[in-house]
Amino acid sequence: MSEVLESPRWQAVGLVIDQNQRDLLAGEFDLLSEIVAWLKSVSLFQATVDERMILEDPTPADLRQHRTWVASLITEGEQLVTEAESQGGLPPGRVKFKLDDVKATVELLRTDQRMWHSGLTPESRAEILAAVFDGKKS
Repeated sequence: MSEVLESPRWQAVGLVIDQNQRDLLAGEFDLLSEIVAWLKSVSLFQATVDERMILEDPTPADLRQHRTWVASLITEGEQLVTEAESQGGLPPGRVKFKLDDVKATVELLRTDQRMWHSGLTPESRAEILAAVFDGKKS
């Protein structure tokens, strides 16, 4: 059995992202609802990254799943930002976040993508993780 099937966390991430993309394409919800759903999927993705790739050494399957889902989240986030900008931004007072927060989340995902999938050496990645997380692994 493949490692992907052994990780219900990645399965959950994929199911949520896929459903969000179907909803966005179908136009069933308003933009604000779509952004909230996207932010929740980013949160689930980040928790999975922490569990599968920060607290443990990532497997090749983890890296493949990460590459797939981070690209999807970046694409969907960019679509949502573009749509929000075309509508003049987010409606004031309805949510606790601003459009700049959504843009910053997209940039955070881009940074995460570069960290795991660029030419960064394992040693450099370990140094970055040590600096951010005080070198602790559980």
